Amino acid sequence: MPTIGVGEPDAPMSSALGTMNGTWRLDKLRGKPSMRGYLETMGVPELAIEAHEKGEEDHETIHTIEFSDSHFKIKKQSRVTDMGLDLKLGEECLANLPGDRVKTTIATTENPGQQVKIVSRMPTMNGMANVVDTKTLQREGNLLVLVQTLTIKNELSGKEHTTTRYFVPHEGALIPLAATAKGSVGKK
Repeated sequence: MPTIGVGEPDAPMSSALGTMNGTWRLDKLRGKPSMRGYLETMGVPELAIEAHEKGEEDHETIHTIEFSDSHFKIKKQSRVTDMGLDLKLGEECLANLPGDRVKTTIATTENPGQQVKIVSRMPTMNGMANVVDTKTLQREGNLLVLVQTLTIKNELSGKEHTTTRYFVPHEGALIPLAATAKGSVGKK
């Protein structure tokens, strides 16, 4: 695992590059980290998109990852998100959603600890969508960087959007979960 805040590996499965195990913070100054195009492709109303953008602008987005040879686990936390995903590599996972809807997800890797591809098919506000979320670890000088390439395609309209976001090792204590994040209401 990288030492949190340093980005250097020490896990047995790591190579000279290291692993993505650890806690990562969205680098808001790099690329175009906005989820606007992704949310528009899902059919999310403008007001909700603006709230999401404001939340990500004003607060940190944190991803905590545990990656082994057989599982990929991620905890995503921000002002607007509090969700976890635990996938057995190569095994399709079905999630029942409200309204008799189903989301399917499968994670695969060609390089455990350094690259993962998560493919989902899910219902959105305007029909079914296919999502490919690829996370790849790369080294830039002395720093490990986690690059997320997120592509969504609406099956009905054919509309497609790709977002690339960069995460750097998180330094310091984790921030408390905002009361507005999904899943946090009523929790203490």
